[in-house]
Formats: sequence, structure tokens, C-alpha cells
Amino acid sequence: MRIPIVGPSYDMDARSFDVQRTINLYPLMTEVEGSKSVSALTRTPGLSLFAMAGGGPVRGAISSTSNRAFIVSGNGFYEIEENGTAVLIDSLETQTSRISMAENTTQIIIVDGMHGYIFNKDDDSFEKITDVNFPTSSIVSYQDGYFLTFEVGTQKFYISNLNDGTTWDPLDFTSVEASPDNINCILSDRKTVWIGGNRGVEPYSNTGNADFPFERIPGAYIPTGVASGYTFLEFDNTVIWLGTDENGRGVVWKAEGYQARRVSTQAIEIKINSSEDFTESYAWVYHQQGHIFYCLQVRGLDTTLVYDGATGQWHERMFKNPVTNGREQHRGSCHFFFGKKNLVGDRETGKVYQLSLDVYDDEGDEIIRERICPHLQDEKRLIAHSKLELDMEVGTGLTLGQGSNPKIMLQYSDDGGHTFSKELWRDIGKKGKYGTRVVWRQLGQSRDRVYKIRISDPVFVQINEAYLNAN
Repeated sequence: MRIPIVGPSYDMDARSFDVQRTINLYPLMTEVEGSKSVSALTRTPGLSLFAMAGGGPVRGAISSTSNRAFIVSGNGFYEIEENGTAVLIDSLETQTSRISMAENTTQIIIVDGMHGYIFNKDDDSFEKITDVNFPTSSIVSYQDGYFLTFEVGTQKFYISNLNDGTTWDPLDFTSVEASPDNINCILSDRKTVWIGGNRGVEPYSNTGNADFPFERIPGAYIPTGVASGYTFLEFDNTVIWLGTDENGRGVVWKAEGYQARRVSTQAIEIKINSSEDFTESYAWVYHQQGHIFYCLQVRGLDTTLVYDGATGQWHERMFKNPVTNGREQHRGSCHFFFGKKNLVGDRETGKVYQLSLDVYDDEGDEIIRERICPHLQDEKRLIAHSKLELDMEVGTGLTLGQGSNPKIMLQYSDDGGHTFSKELWRDIGKKGKYGTRVVWRQLGQSRDRVYKIRISDPVFVQINEAYLNAN
């Protein structure tokens, strides 16, 4: 019989209910009839060094319509060239807080929660915004010739002068009043300006009003707030965010029209709510091979929580620290697409990585890929597990070094996933050994079993099915 080897992370606080975890793997679904399997587990991308920009951390990035890319690393504002060269342009007055960037036809604006800066793309000049009317801003966006932002700690939404981020009229603002909380995010997406606070999200549109061009869309209000403005992002032709309101916190929402739809699961919400502080949470989004991923970094967790818009399922990504041997969140702090490459900045250093499915390690550090399956039982009947076989990609070994004789490990638990057996290793085929079978035999008896598989060799990994002979 087939057992559910393919599935999402769904690790509940009651382990007797569900213990599933999918780490550095994610489910994919077939799009045509006739595939051997309707779904499979495939590998998440690895990291290769693309550029080095200062000491880091990489605090934000933008891929410009002028076919240029820029990041802030530490207090340095850098241009990243297509050959991986990082060119220092100038410096900010802050070093560690997250930054936000937006652009018009000639300018890029950078805000860091204290100051604003303008980079002119035509002459490469860089200047601090000195207009006394510029609000203290942490997030900025752009629409219809205006830079859009808000005054931190208030309900005031501001716009710049038309096509000029250096000049701000003190009267060019409106107060967001649908809920009494202060603004903590702003985002323009498909001609709608989304403004969020801790209790709700309000959509605005450009009506051309002479007093202030942006007005709230009548009757449109989402009574679900934003836990951290850096989690509020464009996603799959809508917006997505980590939410909080007067009724609770720790739910991931996606807008459908002007209503919020919950996309997190109970298991993901348990993980999110184990964090004591959401204020430093952030996320980044990228597309790869038909999938769109929302990668959520929540302070205090040891994995990154990832929602796949193509399947509607969650998985986790984890970096194994080679010094401490401990589990940490993914290295990524932000994403930008440049030179036909998915690039991410490092959350601690000034490194910029290429995110690639053809790379099987994290810049030389091993990637641990793990799947813990759901409970296998038949009304508590004692079952003999005589043989377990994986249908997976085999013969993927490398020519030399680690991965030249790749292996996969199996463990099983008969106490609901609390403790596991000794490690049982099997070959998955040296290079070209496409007839390799991945089989474990004489696995004992159980009334309730949980299987775990793990692989760390730097090779292509895809698992299509798992078959169990049981009686």
C-alpha cells in the first residue's frame, strides 16, 4: 500500500494527533494525466555566493526598472552589477534596522525608520532628504508619480511632490481613520494602495481629488491588522501578511478582493504564536518553476515558514549552522530578481546569494532535508511492517567527494513521534545507477507508527511515493 510520504508541515502540539514536518523539501503536484504520481516531494533551492557587499546584514534590496539592482548592507548603499560586483555608492546614518525602497522614473527612495535618502538614477547622485516636512518613515511605496509613506506613530498618510522624493508639502497628507490604531505599513499593488495598522487594513485609490489624490475605497475595509509591516507583501496578484487584531494574533492572511482569507493552518499558527515578539518579523516572496513562495521569518523560531501559492501548502526551510551544529532559520533577509537570477541577501552578513535548484548546499554548508510522515495505524491493530520502499530519483551521485555515494536515512517511532529508532541508512545510487532500489526490510510491528526520512548529501532529491508491505 502507498503511505503518505508527500505532504506539508503540520506538526501539532498534541503529537498523538499529527507530527508531520517537511523541512527543506516541498510538495509539488502534477499538471497532466499519466504521471507516475499525482504529487512528489522535491528539494528546496541551495545558495551560491553571487556578491559580497560590506559587512552586512543585508537590510533590503530593489531591482530597478532601469535594469540595475541595489541593496543596503550595514550602513552602505551598494549597486550590484550583473557580474556579481558590489559597488559602494554612499552611506546611511543607520546600520541594522530593516529598510524600505521604492522608485519612480529617475529616483530611488530609501527609508530606515529615521531618515530618508534619494538616489538619482540619471547621474548617480545620492543625498539625504533635508526637507523638514519629510515624515519619519519606515516603509515607502510608489504609485502614479508619487512616493507614498506614513509618519511613524501616527495615522497620517503622506505623498511626495509629483516625481520628486526630495520635496514634501506639509499639507499633502490624509488621516486614516477607519480604526483607531497607527499605521505600520503601506503598499501599492495593481493601482490599490493598501494601508495597514494593528487592527485593520484600508484600501485607497487615486481619484484625482484636488485636495489629496488618494481616497479610501468606499465600503472597503479589512478588520484584520498587520503584526509587522515587513510581512505585508505583493503575492500572486494580491497581498499577504502576518496578522493581528483585537481578537488575537499569529494568522497569515491573503486578500481576496477586499476581504481577508486565512491561509495559515493551525499547526503553522502554533509555531508562529510560540514567538513572544512579532515586531521583528519579516518576509520575502519569490517565483520559481511555477511556484510562488511566501517566506516568513518569525523571531525565535528555528525554521523559516514557507507558504506555496501553487499548492496552498506550507513547508519549512532550515539552515544548519556548521559551527554550533544547531538549526537556524534560512539565511535570506530579502529577495530581488536581477539578471534572470533569484537573489537573496544574508540576514547577518553582506553576502548576496543566488537561490538555485541546481545548487544542493548552502554555499558549501550541508542542507538537511527531512520528512516526518503522519501516523500510520489501522484502528490500533498490530501491524507487521515487513518492507518499506521509496520510489525516488536514484543514480544522482556526484563524480567525486561527498555525494559520490549518496545515502538516505530512515527512522521510525512507535510512541507517536516522541522518540525514534536507530538510524537505518540505504544507498540511493552512485552516478548512473538508475536501477537502485531503496528498500528497508523487517521493520517490526506497531499499532501506531511514524516514519522519518532524512538526506544531507548534496545531490538532486525527489521522492515520488512510498510503499509499505504490511500484514
